[in-house]
Amino acid sequence: MLEIRKKRMVITRKTHECYGCLEEIEKGKSTVYVSAKEDDKHVQFHLHEECNKVIVKDRWFSGSGLYRGCIKDAMKTSEQLRAIDISSADELPFVCGS
Repeated sequence: MLEIRKKRMVITRKTHECYGCLEEIEKGKSTVYVSAKEDDKHVQFHLHEECNKVIVKDRWFSGSGLYRGCIKDAMKTSEQLRAIDISSADELPFVCGS
């Protein structure tokens, strides 16, 4: 489990990979630098400001839900759920009504 120790805003001196979405953070951009502990090891990573806001707002990420690529995975799952088309009550796996 990832335990966040410190977070601070920094300006990057080189490109980094965002821990949440795995996209590139360009050199010279404002980003969130995170110092954390995972399985008794110290880890550091960067997050886009937007990815940090998603993590802070969504309580699912506050436990074991925060991992490398978690936002990208959450977006994929959300897109898959939106793609499900149930057009008829016959397709439901349970009986409606009493």
